[in-house]
Amino acid sequence: AAYSDLEMRLETYMQRAFYIRKPKTYARNEYDPKEVEYFGILSLTDVRAPRRKLWYMYYATKDQLDDTVDRIHRRYGKKNMYDLIRMPVYSGASMRSRVKNHFSGHKWYVKGNILEAPPNSCYNDEKVLNTVADLYETEKRKYYEYLVHRSDQLKSFNYAYISA
Repeated sequence: AAYSDLEMRLETYMQRAFYIRKPKTYARNEYDPKEVEYFGILSLTDVRAPRRKLWYMYYATKDQLDDTVDRIHRRYGKKNMYDLIRMPVYSGASMRSRVKNHFSGHKWYVKGNILEAPPNSCYNDEKVLNTVADLYETEKRKYYEYLVHRSDQLKSFNYAYISA
């Protein structure tokens, strides 16, 4: 093996794959849990119109997550909502736009962070959860396919250089 440390080997590979210059002083990329973004959906019940089907989308970094959820609870009432899904994502804004575009394509009322199903819709919490989970999987697949494409592209140009 060219490198005894797997982390160093992967770091070198990624630098070569994405044409990143090596810094003059080597700094290890450590995992920082505060930088991870979370995307979530709260199921919302309107007290004045209980037949309305409402969901609230939010995203925040790990250290801002509790403040964001508390702010939403203060605005809409804590007993009127519950957490439906919360998951770590690469970019909360892109996941939010993907969900908004999907549901607006289904003729839902989408304004800001609120999703509202049409009155005669068959959607409930479980179907929304499954739909968002599918969108999350396609988002992850998009990033995976990009990395595989870049890796294959680089292998075709200079395979001997990469396989150190």
